[in-house]
Amino acid sequence: MIFVYLCCFLLFLYYLYRKNYKYWESKGVLTEKPFFIFGSFYDVALRRKHLFHKVREIYDKFSTPYVGIYIFNQPTLVIRSPELLKKVLVKDFDKFINRKVAANESVDPVFFHTLFSAKNDNWRNLRAKISPVFTSGKIKLMFPLMKECGTDLLNYFKKRSGGVIEARNVTKKYAVDIISSCAFGINSYCLKDDNSEIMQIATQLVDFKSFIRSISIFCFFFMPKLVDIFRLTFADKKASEYLMNVFKTTINERRKKTIVRNDLIDMLHNLKENSSSSDFTFDDVKMAAQALSFFSAGNDTTSITITFALYELALNTDIQNRLREEIRKRYEAHGDFTYEAIQEMKYLEMVLCETLRKYPLTIFLNREAVSNYTLEESGLTIDKGTSIMIPVAGLHFDEEYFPNPEKFDPERFSDENKSKIVPYTYMPFGDGPRICIGMTFMSLYKSITNVDVLGQRFAMLVSKVALAYILKDFAVEKTDSTTVPMQLDPGAIFLMNKNGVNLRVVEVK
Repeated sequence: MIFVYLCCFLLFLYYLYRKNYKYWESKGVLTEKPFFIFGSFYDVALRRKHLFHKVREIYDKFSTPYVGIYIFNQPTLVIRSPELLKKVLVKDFDKFINRKVAANESVDPVFFHTLFSAKNDNWRNLRAKISPVFTSGKIKLMFPLMKECGTDLLNYFKKRSGGVIEARNVTKKYAVDIISSCAFGINSYCLKDDNSEIMQIATQLVDFKSFIRSISIFCFFFMPKLVDIFRLTFADKKASEYLMNVFKTTINERRKKTIVRNDLIDMLHNLKENSSSSDFTFDDVKMAAQALSFFSAGNDTTSITITFALYELALNTDIQNRLREEIRKRYEAHGDFTYEAIQEMKYLEMVLCETLRKYPLTIFLNREAVSNYTLEESGLTIDKGTSIMIPVAGLHFDEEYFPNPEKFDPERFSDENKSKIVPYTYMPFGDGPRICIGMTFMSLYKSITNVDVLGQRFAMLVSKVALAYILKDFAVEKTDSTTVPMQLDPGAIFLMNKNGVNLRVVEVK
């Protein structure tokens, strides 16, 4: 009898999925054939293929402006056309204001109030409040704190000169040090202490090697109903509580002692104290949410960018030598790594831009239609609630926009060539009003995307500082254990090499 019930249940599931899988066909949209239950993401769900490769595979498989896919049983429209992307991200932004990501205030109030997950008026109010925090002038005030961590990074390399390092581990320590200092006002000393408590918390917070944490994050994007059913949190609850307590303790201590450090805590505290809107209160929970999201998102994304930059420089010694020459010239001209010296390093900027093209931190962007929306070009009506996927990984490797895309070529972003980049084909941090507030960067990015950004941003400056301090005195070289080409770990959310990134560091005169 149990066997009969089980068969009936499976047949019922099959019927539901088959019914859902007719959605795009009924609208006349070209569709990738779905696999039962998993839809288009069968290999990704079973950790056989990294999401990066799957997104590129879907993008390359079709040549139409858009294509329908299924993520499990959720119909998703993948938009390939830059012209249509401009509509979704900018022109008709009000129809696609929200990200298709779970957000439950009662279960996870911190994640609910981050700029990443906030929706509708909550997002608008938060964005209006937070934007002034990330001006170039405010970021510049943090520069002395960044230099301290840059010096610690340099000393770390000096002690290991001639040896082999695992770059991801080192840059993670640097990123945690610098963000702990700039966001929480504490010295974590990860580069000095292998047993740093903050480093352990940072790893635990969003542990990409943890199967449970990876599944939880996957559900936030692709199976939001399970987030509510199982009361899942985006970040590890214990690690979040630890950092929240650190944040509150630091705030209270500064209030008592009137300490001013010009870091994120000071800026958020001032924002709260000067908040006078009766409709939207920037309270302690919202303030802590911004600091926590800044910490959790910033340390991994920053360390990954620096790691891949070092990896490509080790494989392309001519590019590395040219970059070192520029770094030394700017250092000598200013007598130090000043904020202005870093800003004048144009080739360093080009190297990082190309790193973010080849290794985008956002493999895809997603949006949700908040109302029915008809594409004038084809007459397709996107129903309210439909998920939109923007295949960043596919766009960045499209030969039409980036010839010979597998080649690491910073010249794509030279003054001469950057104007040739088709708008909405290069989006390492997103685009439009929901572009990542802490990650957007510099006039170069503004000219590429036509987005009105507010100057130099934190992540790019932190990455520049790291590379400048390292490459001025050290060369990075590939070793027998350096994986070429990169072999991505299919179980990781971000781009991560299976066996780490092993590089030899050699002092140069």
